[in-house]
Amino acid sequence: MSAGLAIAVVLLAGLEASAPDWPQLRRDAQNTGSIELDAPKSPRPRPWSFDGSGRVWGYEPGMVVWTSAALGVVEGKAIVAVGSYDRLVYVLDASTGELVWKVATGGPISSAPVLWNDGASSVLFAASSDRLVYAFAAATGKSLWVHSVEEYRPTLGGARLSSPCVGQAGGRDALFVGHWVWDRSLGHTLQRGGVTALDARDGKPLWTRELGDNEITSPLFARLPSGSRLFVGSSNGNLYCLDADSGSLLWQKTELDAVRSPPALLSLTPPLVVTASKFGMVRGLNAETGAEVWSFKTGDRVTGSPMAMPDGRVVIGSYDGRLYALDGSTGKLSWSYAARGGIYSSAAFVPSSPALVLAAAWDHSLHAVAAADGAHRFTTYTGAPLWSVGGLDDSNWASPSAARIQDTWMVFLGSYDGTLRALPLDERDLRAPPIRSNLWFWVSFPIALAPVAAVALLLTRRNRRRRP
Repeated sequence: MSAGLAIAVVLLAGLEASAPDWPQLRRDAQNTGSIELDAPKSPRPRPWSFDGSGRVWGYEPGMVVWTSAALGVVEGKAIVAVGSYDRLVYVLDASTGELVWKVATGGPISSAPVLWNDGASSVLFAASSDRLVYAFAAATGKSLWVHSVEEYRPTLGGARLSSPCVGQAGGRDALFVGHWVWDRSLGHTLQRGGVTALDARDGKPLWTRELGDNEITSPLFARLPSGSRLFVGSSNGNLYCLDADSGSLLWQKTELDAVRSPPALLSLTPPLVVTASKFGMVRGLNAETGAEVWSFKTGDRVTGSPMAMPDGRVVIGSYDGRLYALDGSTGKLSWSYAARGGIYSSAAFVPSSPALVLAAAWDHSLHAVAAADGAHRFTTYTGAPLWSVGGLDDSNWASPSAARIQDTWMVFLGSYDGTLRALPLDERDLRAPPIRSNLWFWVSFPIALAPVAAVALLLTRRNRRRRP
């Protein structure tokens, strides 16, 4: 990659990093999943865990226990916002894990909330499977407005809404949300997917664009030389590019399998979007036209989003158990890292010293590797899933999110074991504190039984000797 190209990418990343909010799923158009927070009222962060209400029922396709986290500053304090399958939106103190507020919606929440600061106040947006989009005051949880993406009907079978995305449409602040609703009643057969744009301040609809009858990913909002754009994927295998002002379809790229997560934007000439599918193919596409520039095949499905690092390389995890770093302009492999299980999450970039890449995998662990060469830094156990069923890749489980608070980098991850964890990424030794697994139980179990077994054996022998 040329020096000028690298400078352009770094400048773009710097502009994104200066934003005080978390306006889309992975915070910015590069999907970095990290932010530096100026939180003068927050204490120095410490490791903590939070279990929520504990009301998690049986698994069903598409559900998650915790969504990915959104991070921001409200009234001088760093906060972390997450949604849960228990139908609640939680806002916690990011430094201590103490509950700030929580509010119930009408259905399980499988998509991450977002935080938006309009210059005067902070707003939290969340979308629930009750087909409603909610706006709350981030400081108090007070409801500001609620909008339905589909009219209520008694026979409505269900809905799955994506993470909201804040951008601009027609010169006004707008909220974009992908939705998939279905009704299997004989009289009202319905299965519809699309994107709806709402006024971010009052929730009034601006436009709706239908995109077939499949599940829609979270939108990615980006400004290109030709105008504001939305990029959304679909389980029908299409990546769509929409005009953010009107919702009109500009182009689409058809993949060989479902697209489960939004792409990442690279500010090159021309700008590229990098997308991946469950077929395992990663592609760099011209963001203006959709023409393919390069492709790279992983060994298995991909369910997380690509992540663009400031140096122009793209990081993507695959169910083949590897984390790949690719040259953003050519798609050539820069480095790879092997986990002990399939990598299901999107990666997060932590601009610490040295810089880290974080990803969660099906070995029930959070992995941290060096961004420069993929060298292993640490692995932390995050707990086994609550269910043992096949097809768990139908859900997009939580991805790690990172924030710098009081000069300390922290990573936040809601695991499928039911626990939300915050771990420090200490720059002095770059080791997260270990989380006890159930290995000690299985090791200590026979140790505890050994004395009991010895006594039982002794009594049995004594009883046999006393028999005539």
